[in-house]
Amino acid sequence: MTDSTYTAQLVGPDGTEEAEVELINGEPVKSFTRATSLNEEEIVWELDADADGYVYRPAGIPGADYS
Repeated sequence: MTDSTYTAQLVGPDGTEEAEVELINGEPVKSFTRATSLNEEEIVWELDADADGYVYRPAGIPGADYS
């Protein structure tokens, strides 16, 4: 990890893994799209503001229509 990155915990239904993510203007990103090693499908990961540290939870599938 460098000064411009942080370790994010991706917490999903299939388990937890870690990913290095770049800071944006010194702040963690609110969401990003990434496939996990457990599931090759891309998922939108959203920062859990109530969790300690940089915990991200699945927020949906990119381009999906939830209406």
